[in-house]
Amino acid sequence: MPLADLGDITLHYQRRGPAGRARVLGIMGFGLDQRFWASQIPVVTETHEFITFDNRGIGRSAPAGDGAPLISTIADMADDTSRLLDHLVIESCVVYGISMGGAVAQHLALEHPERVSALILAATWARPIEFMRRQHTLARALIEAGGPALLVESSLVRMFTPAFFEVGAEVLDQMVRALMAETGPDLPSPEVLLAQMDAVDKHDVLGRLEEIDVPTLVIGARNDMMVPYFGAEEIAAAIPGAELVTLDTGHGCMIEEMPAYNAALQAFLAAHKA
Repeated sequence: MPLADLGDITLHYQRRGPAGRARVLGIMGFGLDQRFWASQIPVVTETHEFITFDNRGIGRSAPAGDGAPLISTIADMADDTSRLLDHLVIESCVVYGISMGGAVAQHLALEHPERVSALILAATWARPIEFMRRQHTLARALIEAGGPALLVESSLVRMFTPAFFEVGAEVLDQMVRALMAETGPDLPSPEVLLAQMDAVDKHDVLGRLEEIDVPTLVIGARNDMMVPYFGAEEIAAAIPGAELVTLDTGHGCMIEEMPAYNAALQAFLAAHKA
């Protein structure tokens, strides 16, 4: 199991695809581990080596010892990511963030611009959004009442559009089992989830996005009930030359609308193989 010992923390990572190609670094969203890249791994590895990792306290990444600090800001997570690239001796790469991972990717591009050769931001946002803040108030109550498992179950309902659930319970259960096919780690602790939520609520870089000067793909979903679509519109308008791809489903568009999502990803990566 490849582990990067960064001193105060240890990050679990994986490398897929032939070495020597251009690289993509994937940064996953709130509370999720690397297994949730499954539907994009085949597309990315057609043209790039794909490096993924578990954020601090998630999956098989853990503090190096008792008392190691939880994250307090999204910028902390961007620093973790930069240190991982140091460990892997990677100067720069395409940075691909989903949801909260997209927020981390924005900070990485702003605070460590030398690390980012191109940027993919999917189902993400760039400033505090009241709708999301209110969701997080409910999420904190769910964690208090039923722990992380109850939060995961409630999140599934909002991840996809109502029409998607019409495939039936059996198909949905099979999909969830497929995503979790590898013997996985335990759910994140309440403390880690609450720390991530606090960091998400403080993410506010919209006014600085004009500083980003690398090719950027922004993917948003019109019916996203977790991160509103206008968040993607704001990012695409703020980053000079950014391309906006709009899908018609929800936050889980990378699964629900997989062919269109992957086609946009494939086209962007094919243009940035160097």
